[in-house]
Amino acid sequence: MSAPEDKARDGRTPFFSRLRVRLLVLVLLAILPALGLVLYTGFEQRAAARADAEASARRVVKLAAASQKQHFEATRQLLATLAQLPQVRPDRAAECQALFTNLLHLHPIYANIGGLDAEGKVFASAKTPATNQLDLSDRTYFKLARDTGKLAVGEYQTGHITGQPTFNMAHPLLVGGKFVGVVYAALDLKWLNHLAARADLPEGTTLTLIDREGTILVRYQSPDPGKSWIGLTITNALFRKFLAEGTELTGVFRGLDGMKRLYTSTALSRTKGLPDAHVFVGIPVQSAYAAAHRTMRLNLIFLGIVAGLALAAAWTGGDFFVLRQVRGLVEAAGRLSQGDLAARSGVVPGPGELGQLARSFDDMAASLQRHIGDLERAQAELKALNEELEQRVLERTAELRRSNEDLEQFAYVASHDLQEPLRMITSYLTLLRQREGSKLDQNSRQFIAFALDGATRMQQLIQDLLDYSRVGRRGGEFEQVDLHEACAAALANLQAAIAKAGAEVTLDTLPTVKGDPSLLTQLFQNLVGNALKFHGEAPPKIHLGCQRKGAVWELAVSDNGIGIAPQDFERIFVVFQRLHAQEKFPGTGIGLSVCKKIVERHGGRIWVESKPGKGATFFFTIPAME
Repeated sequence: MSAPEDKARDGRTPFFSRLRVRLLVLVLLAILPALGLVLYTGFEQRAAARADAEASARRVVKLAAASQKQHFEATRQLLATLAQLPQVRPDRAAECQALFTNLLHLHPIYANIGGLDAEGKVFASAKTPATNQLDLSDRTYFKLARDTGKLAVGEYQTGHITGQPTFNMAHPLLVGGKFVGVVYAALDLKWLNHLAARADLPEGTTLTLIDREGTILVRYQSPDPGKSWIGLTITNALFRKFLAEGTELTGVFRGLDGMKRLYTSTALSRTKGLPDAHVFVGIPVQSAYAAAHRTMRLNLIFLGIVAGLALAAAWTGGDFFVLRQVRGLVEAAGRLSQGDLAARSGVVPGPGELGQLARSFDDMAASLQRHIGDLERAQAELKALNEELEQRVLERTAELRRSNEDLEQFAYVASHDLQEPLRMITSYLTLLRQREGSKLDQNSRQFIAFALDGATRMQQLIQDLLDYSRVGRRGGEFEQVDLHEACAAALANLQAAIAKAGAEVTLDTLPTVKGDPSLLTQLFQNLVGNALKFHGEAPPKIHLGCQRKGAVWELAVSDNGIGIAPQDFERIFVVFQRLHAQEKFPGTGIGLSVCKKIVERHGGRIWVESKPGKGATFFFTIPAME
């Protein structure tokens, strides 16, 4: 019996076998598609939110690139105009100072506007005059303007004068074709901050400008206001490779501050399309997905409320509409299984399935009650008949036992009483042949020989009948019998026949058992004698084997004789049954019947296995001593 059946019989119903639990599971299964739809919609909204965030960031970086070009062109025109003015010369520093200061007020996108003489020293600057005479001859833009005589663009840098992230553009000053200095403008990169502020990006969004060396020049809205990111150089090998290649970037990464953001970048080039810097816009993942997450939470909350109401309805409604009727049926079935044939469901029959089930159950219980009553009456009648039949069998068995005893007594008495007349007939015929044999003719002597042979065979038959009847009449307690000694006695009795046939007899070690020593000796003598009698052309080889099989000893007498056909295996153990003519193999047909009776007398059984021409093996069992 399985474990769930054991629990059910003990009154402990497994949790998931309860009908109410199964109703709740069905409700949950019905809600699963809605849950899947909510989750699918939520993920789709996340994907749409990510696409929107990417688009917003991409607009900002594209706007930054477009603004960079506009500022570059405006600065180029401004410097070209200033280079043509006669007052913008190193020898007119005071006028230049006033002009540059006014221009800086008019154009706040510049961090500084100034002029350098032919040696690279500041001769005028929109910033304080204290910075004059500062040597900037190492600046790239100064060298390019001096060497090429054309507009030059410097590197992204932090200015010596302004201390702000800038990139500088310079135009050479020529007097009569001779280089006398440069006029330059430092474009304040903080215009990117104003660009990001106007873009209305989510809170936590960062805009970062990084030059091609990986140094941060501008960082807008740092989440950690106490930390200065300006001037920090990024050393990551993969990032520096990306900066060198100048490709655009889009993806979710963890920033320097540890926050995961959706980043989009574009390259800013000063001239000739070279990517000298990159603008990165990073929108926090949580901010990008906030609306989608909020919608998903609301949908899940609404679905949870609906699921709770559905489960509550299934819990209460299932009890009212289903479980009460089912409990009545279960209780009635339990009473019925305990033998209460009068048990009924108590459910009012109705048109529904439960009503039909209740009506069918009650009809079944009533029909069962009727059939059980009929069965009990039939069993009572059958019991009376069995008792009467048993009594008749006992009486018949007693009659058969008495009849068998009478038959055995008759066979014994008849055989015993026939011995004396046969001995007398044999004696007189022998005497007649001895005294008058010479006076008789050939036919008379032959008739006397026939009579003596018939009398001898009759005497042997009577002796075998006496042995057969004696087996059934012998009683008393068995004693310990060494089968080796019993077998040796049988072989001694057969010594003349063994020598005459030239037989070879071998045997295993035989055990000691409980039995009748004379009967067991006769058993071995009959089986070995048969093996000697029914031999083929080759000298007989007889083996007595033995092995223990459970509670019995199994013994076997095997030979290499003429064998027995399978259809005769049972027949040979019937009294007076012979398979061969008397002239070929003499005998009475009683020997194996005696063997069978001896084995059964000892509580065993006997059988044969053989093939014609392949010899035969007679097996018999005797209970082993405990």
